[in-house]
Formats: sequence, C-alpha cells, structure tokens
Amino acid sequence: MTWFPLEDTAQMQDGYRKVFRLAGHHLLLLHHDGRSHLLDNICPHAGYPMDAGKVIDNHLRCPMHGYLFNLDNGDCLEGYEGPCNGVRVYALEERDGQLGVEL
Repeated sequence: MTWFPLEDTAQMQDGYRKVFRLAGHHLLLLHHDGRSHLLDNICPHAGYPMDAGKVIDNHLRCPMHGYLFNLDNGDCLEGYEGPCNGVRVYALEERDGQLGVEL
C-alpha cells in the first residue's frame, strides 16, 4: 500500500470538499461538523458523482436519486429505487500536518 497526502490539516474547515483520483479510485474528501471524511465519490446505486450531494447531519445525500449514506461507515440508509450497497469509506491518517490515505 502507498500513502497519499491529500490536504494540509489547516485547510480542513466545515464545508470543505475536494475530489481526488488516486490509484484507480475516485474519492471525495469532505469536512463536516468538525470531522473529515473520505469516501468513494461514485454512488453505488447508479454511478453518479457524489461531490455535489447535500450533507445532512452525518449523512451524504446523492444528488441524482436521493440515496442517503452514513459518512462514518458508508451504509445506505435510504433508497427510493430499490436496495443499494453502501459507499466505501477510507481511514484518514494525519502525518506531518497532512491528511492522507493508504491505498
């Protein structure tokens, strides 16, 4: 596995969002309610990008069909067009003032 630095920790403020393409992964880094989250940026329901989705409490709503995902574990909590797998979440690490991930 390789560690990829994503952002300076000083940049992580509520409302932060940024999309990354790393090692074949399409990722979304966001900061909400004092916490950073890294997850796949593609909705498992229909393959739509999640970066324009609305954050509600600790959940991200897909902007295409409204599926709702838990930011901590990726579980799909609401779906309107049938069952949906959860979205993959990644463990973030802080190293020398950088927030990053091992892929």
